[in-house]
Amino acid sequence: MSSIVPGPRKKLEEEISAARAGGKPLSVGDLNPSAPRQVQLTGLDDWPQPLRAVIEADHQRVTALSANRRKTADLVLPDLVHGLGELLDLVADQLQAGKPRLLRRSSAAPADASFGDVAELLGIPSDNPPSGRGERRTALRTIKELHGQLKELETSHDHSRLTRLVTFVVRLAVVVDSVPEATAALAPIALDRFARAEPDFQWDWTFDRKLEFWQESRRTLSALDRAAEGEGTA
Repeated sequence: MSSIVPGPRKKLEEEISAARAGGKPLSVGDLNPSAPRQVQLTGLDDWPQPLRAVIEADHQRVTALSANRRKTADLVLPDLVHGLGELLDLVADQLQAGKPRLLRRSSAAPADASFGDVAELLGIPSDNPPSGRGERRTALRTIKELHGQLKELETSHDHSRLTRLVTFVVRLAVVVDSVPEATAALAPIALDRFARAEPDFQWDWTFDRKLEFWQESRRTLSALDRAAEGEGTA
């Protein structure tokens, strides 16, 4: 007695129905079986969910683009744009939280979370002065403008511009997560440099290289901030 095996289209319809009924959610690869298979990212288990979601979504986008799957990459844009908007909101919240605690500039101890350590991560020259209240207001306006750019990118599908924005926002979010006290002092400078299209040393990096940099930076900054707090309570 023979059995009838459902074809690929029928199987996909059944999986979509199951997903709508609360079953396993479908990925881009489920909807497009010819799409490149996604490699599971590692080392992000303890990252904040908004930051992790953006990195994972961008990985899907970059993987699809590298396989010349433009339409597949476009499918990721709504989630990626939404996630970037959430990260920008987190930066704005931190900017509005109060006065910055200027990080120590002393180089006496390598464990100090110094102004220069964080500035270097953001591509800010070490001789750039910290921001004041006026600069923070300008930074909040820039964040509002970036929200507008995100809405435009969701429909224009300009992946080159989106790559630059992802590179900048993720790096800034790593600082906010690891050393939140540095946000009010350094985020306005970083936002101003981005708005003026200052060259970014990471724009041409591969995704894997950027991910490694973000992970190492988060570990280093978190350790420096913990050490600085320990010295402050000693």
